[in-house]
Amino acid sequence: MLKKLLNIFIIAIAAATAFPSAGRSIKASVDSSQITMGYQTAIRFEIVDKAGSPAEVLVDKNTMPPEVEMIDWVYGDTTDLGNGLVEMKRALIVQSFDSGLYTIPPFLLVNGPDTLRTKPLTLKVNPVDVSAMEDVNPIAPAMDFETKWYDFLPDWITEYWGWIVAALLTIIAGICAYLILTKKVDVPLVPKKKPVPPYQLAMQRLDHLREENLWQNGREKEYYTRLIDILRDYLQGRFGINAMEMTSQQITRVLSENEATRMPNARMRKILEIADFVKFAKVRPLPDDNHRALAEAIQFVEETKPVEVVPPDAQGASAPAAPNPAQTPGSASRK
Repeated sequence: MLKKLLNIFIIAIAAATAFPSAGRSIKASVDSSQITMGYQTAIRFEIVDKAGSPAEVLVDKNTMPPEVEMIDWVYGDTTDLGNGLVEMKRALIVQSFDSGLYTIPPFLLVNGPDTLRTKPLTLKVNPVDVSAMEDVNPIAPAMDFETKWYDFLPDWITEYWGWIVAALLTIIAGICAYLILTKKVDVPLVPKKKPVPPYQLAMQRLDHLREENLWQNGREKEYYTRLIDILRDYLQGRFGINAMEMTSQQITRVLSENEATRMPNARMRKILEIADFVKFAKVRPLPDDNHRALAEAIQFVEETKPVEVVPPDAQGASAPAAPNPAQTPGSASRK
């Protein structure tokens, strides 16, 4: 009895080893066994294999008819059948442009040393029926295309034109930078404005100061500060005196040493004295003093303005008379 059971166990092991493909299968079918030239059809596969096994469907391309082209694989659903088996659905899209009857060889399901085969399939490709066509036109002539200038350029220029333009722009920018930095080309970055003469600028600022009515609104300190700054800027532009960095005494001393400002220096001294009282001693001058300070400033600028040099040819009967200081705007405002 024991010997009999041992024989049955050996036979079962041998059977399991002899039939490793038990439960595995592959079936192939074609959607349409007849197609028209140029159309496509699908060869569908139903594969039953072990779950998780790297099964692969292969076809021998050497035996595949060359007229039948394999386009693409389509992977479908996978269903768990139990007992460690799964069912997989796949499809292979094929196409043919030659009419005839073709035999598709068996497909192989390879999983390690085990290989399963499908049955061969038959595919008939029918030619296109041209007898039903009513409009038969002759072959159209070759079309003429309009040529452009860039059609004659080499291919490498049209392919790398972006890099070529970037390189040219870089070279041009480098040349311009070199010329500008070496001062071989004078490129004005900002248009230069024509400077206003110191006399005109001072008179414009004095007129604007009069129109602001600062001291009339109780802003005497700001009024005199602005007035002195205008005169300091005028001395800087007219005579090159750095008056902005000088005290009132230094200004009067420098003006007394200058031939052109020696006589008008008295007017500047009066303006500086009253301005110092207002700014430092907080004195509030009378309205007449405020008027007089502006008039003295205008008169100082008028008396120290540049004198126009009349050419010798223009002198004579038409030569203008020398200005009378008593008739200047400063003297009128001072009165």
